[in-house]
Amino acid sequence: MFGAQIYVLRLTFYGLTPMSEIATFLQANIIPIYFLYGLAHFVTGFAVALESGRASQLRLSRALPFLAAFGITHAINEWIEMLSMISAEIPTVAREPMWAEILKTGWMALSFFFLFEFGVRLLMQLLPKSLRWLRWLPLTSVLVFLLGVLWIARLPDTNFAMRIALAETWGHCVIGLPGTVLAAVAMLAQRRSFLRENMPQFGSDLVGAALALAWYAVLDHFIGPDVPFFPFSVINKTTFVALFGIPVEVLRTIVIAALAYFVIRMMRVFEVEYTRRLESANRARFAAQEEATRELSVMFETCRILGTSLNLNQLLNDSITRIVSMLDPMIAGMIYIYDPGERALVVRASKLREETAPLKPSERGCGKQAAQRAFETRATAYATDAKTGTAMIAVPIFAQDEAIGALCLAHRAAFSNYPVMQTLARQIGIAIENAGLYAQVQEKEDLRGHLLERAVAAQEEERKRIARELHDETGQTLTALAVGLGGVEETIPKDPALAKRQIAELKLLSMNAIENLRQFVSDLRPALLDDMGLVSALRWFAQQYADRSKVHVDIEVLGAKRRLPSQVETVLFRIAQEGLNNVGRHARANTAMIRLEFADGSVLLTVEDNGRGFVVSEVMGTQSKRAWGLLGIQERIELVGGKFKIESEPGHGTKVMVEIPVNSEQ
Repeated sequence: MFGAQIYVLRLTFYGLTPMSEIATFLQANIIPIYFLYGLAHFVTGFAVALESGRASQLRLSRALPFLAAFGITHAINEWIEMLSMISAEIPTVAREPMWAEILKTGWMALSFFFLFEFGVRLLMQLLPKSLRWLRWLPLTSVLVFLLGVLWIARLPDTNFAMRIALAETWGHCVIGLPGTVLAAVAMLAQRRSFLRENMPQFGSDLVGAALALAWYAVLDHFIGPDVPFFPFSVINKTTFVALFGIPVEVLRTIVIAALAYFVIRMMRVFEVEYTRRLESANRARFAAQEEATRELSVMFETCRILGTSLNLNQLLNDSITRIVSMLDPMIAGMIYIYDPGERALVVRASKLREETAPLKPSERGCGKQAAQRAFETRATAYATDAKTGTAMIAVPIFAQDEAIGALCLAHRAAFSNYPVMQTLARQIGIAIENAGLYAQVQEKEDLRGHLLERAVAAQEEERKRIARELHDETGQTLTALAVGLGGVEETIPKDPALAKRQIAELKLLSMNAIENLRQFVSDLRPALLDDMGLVSALRWFAQQYADRSKVHVDIEVLGAKRRLPSQVETVLFRIAQEGLNNVGRHARANTAMIRLEFADGSVLLTVEDNGRGFVVSEVMGTQSKRAWGLLGIQERIELVGGKFKIESEPGHGTKVMVEIPVNSEQ
């Protein structure tokens, strides 16, 4: 009943004035016009929905889902209206109930809300934060609409059809009209955004869409049903037909079709954006490939240089030259190595990309600070010269997991590829370690050569001493025995008593000769070492040494005593022998201590004195001051896989400590 009344009211919009033939034709085909009107909305919404599903960085894409929702929901609204007209012309079809009319009015308001939300969201992305309160306008308009509907429902002397017409008009005024105007303004604002993003070809499409929305605001929101409120009592569908002779739905359909045309053309912006993003990604990929190629070239050349020489100075200079010349945007580079003598980092190699543009003192100081921080923290360090803006980046250089220096590079442009620097620093550390090992090997070879020369010389000196001892003492004693025996032979017949005294003297002389030979043999290798073991041999030698040198020698034996392999006992005995001999020759000590400790899996020997001491680094490291006796001890220990350590300071004595691994069962 109520649906029929509303439809009759609508028919009066087209039947109160005379019409031309075109108007008559259009009025007769008003239902297809409604279908086309809804179809134009649907095409707009569907096309936008398809494009809004793309992944895009354009701000427009965030608002498009609401424009798609407006097109589809409003198309459904117009098609429902069309179905209502069809059902009104069929007498056997039941009329629409009241709740259906209310739902249609609410659905229409929902479609306008989506258009309002589209305009607000698109405009919010282009406005400053101070205008963010605009986001609440769509919800506010819905609230005002609901309050107005409640007021309309309470109007006296008004039938249900008029109330529905008033509610629809109120929805057009408070939701549809401001939403459409705001959407048109947002599209014009988006045009300026497209111009800034160098996409002017879509500016005209946005202008066309904005104009279509502006005409839509006039034709759909200003020209509505005839209701007793100004201006709709003057400007409405009835007066429009009277003035122009055609239903307003025709122009609405044309306007929405134009909107669909311009919006679909505007959607091509996503294809352009996708093409640009693809080109940008390709350029970025090619740039990354070129950068990776340069970095690989730098690392390859640096590794090649580091592998071509074991001369530390040469490889450091060549590597920093290659790094600075090939690694953009570096303008200078320094390699700092820690110097134990100076207890500070020192520059071992440096390079400027342009020799005519040296670093300023403040820049060099900034680089030193970054290198020191990287060395101390064992992590990448940064520093920037406040005067010139030159940035310094330093990465630590490691050798055997210990920081030994830092690689420092200077740049004035952006640089972020720190893994390349860290890789180069690791390669430099490996090269420095290899060069150090090579230098140690060379030093040991030189040392071994010197020790061999000294061993040969010592053998010759020992042979001379043995020959001298045999000639001067044993030889002379044997000669005296021979002469004395000759004299006894002549004396026996003449004076037996004298001969007897001479034989006693010769006997004493031979006993002294035997004792001297026994002492001589003991000095070469004491028999106690083979017969009684290391502990007895050390006690015997300590006593002999104390008697000869007047130095008090204490012996301390710890742990369970046991026999050791012959080679180990010989090495330990010779070390103790050399240690005490050094005490007598150099230490000027009056007390010495020999401590022998038998531990599980090893044996430890300590020779300590209270002499004048010395600087260990000078004696063990300087060619002219080397203690060849101590170096000989070190060589002996290395032959049996042991460890050797010396502690000494001027005025505080010397302690020689030796540890040799042995099988505890031996």
